[in-house]
Amino acid sequence: MKSNHPQPSVVPPGLGKVLKFLGITHKLTPQQTSSGYYLFEFEFGPESGNRLHVHSYEDEVVYVLDGAIEIRLGDQKSQAVTGGVAHLPKHIPHALYNPLKTPSRYLGMAIPGGMENFFDELAIAQEAGTLDDPTHRKISIKYGIEWLE
Repeated sequence: MKSNHPQPSVVPPGLGKVLKFLGITHKLTPQQTSSGYYLFEFEFGPESGNRLHVHSYEDEVVYVLDGAIEIRLGDQKSQAVTGGVAHLPKHIPHALYNPLKTPSRYLGMAIPGGMENFFDELAIAQEAGTLDDPTHRKISIKYGIEWLE
């Protein structure tokens, strides 16, 4: 008999679905968490990150595994270093940036799950050679992500 309750999962270090060009590794997907959340590792290279954007469907939590992260909320900036954590509720525009001259690693959680499909579709388009700005915008809209710059 199949249970409707989540089953325990253990994902050893270094395992999970890797989306190399995005610097993302799926650790726990909604299939493993009864859609409760999506857990992923991600990395930003030195002095890099993402642009200002807003999520319509999920809250995000970012835990700094190694390095630092700068969080921009409108005109305000705050920073978290190794061991620090940030909660980014949906509907609040934000941008994430690694302010260091070395790579930084993070553990991210999207609540509820579903954002992994956004990353998967971007990876598929990249592999197919079809990931351009209009395709990125279309995939983003599908998953409730609006890029503001």
